[in-house]
Amino acid sequence: MKSFASLMKIWALVGICVGFAAAGGVAAGPQQKPAAGPFATKAKVEVKTGDTVIPLEREEQIAFMFISAINSLEDDCQRSAAEPCTLEALIRRPKSKDPDWPVGKLKFDPNATDPNYTYKVVLEDRKWQVWADPRKPGLGGFYIKHAFSGGTWYNPAGPATEKDKKITENSIAGDLFMEP
Repeated sequence: MKSFASLMKIWALVGICVGFAAAGGVAAGPQQKPAAGPFATKAKVEVKTGDTVIPLEREEQIAFMFISAINSLEDDCQRSAAEPCTLEALIRRPKSKDPDWPVGKLKFDPNATDPNYTYKVVLEDRKWQVWADPRKPGLGGFYIKHAFSGGTWYNPAGPATEKDKKITENSIAGDLFMEP
């Protein structure tokens, strides 16, 4: 009888472990989605080159959302900021020329919250450039040049330049990664 009782205890422990794993207590199967941060967004992203939709992985959509937010904030900065809008300034909130009209800021620090990309902003007079360069293979890169002959480019194989696919149309429905 003693061995039967031991066997029952072992089966009970196995059942508890299996139940714990099924409930997500240990890494068994797909990882849960984060409850906060950029990857918790439900935003829908679509980019096109001409009439063709460019299929983007979710990690690429997040990168596109970040560069779009940076580009929009830089445009705001040209009118209202009292300092250069470096990436660091966009994260903390740039100083405004008018305290009654604050400049927006990024909702998240892209380099700290996105493990898939490195983000960079270069300012020159009233022009700027923004990069989202993939940190791992299999992800495409983005490049924005804001100037007279500017635009947004995508390279499915790595960092993007003006020689890559030009994005002619885009939409982001939902979170824009900016705070007013």
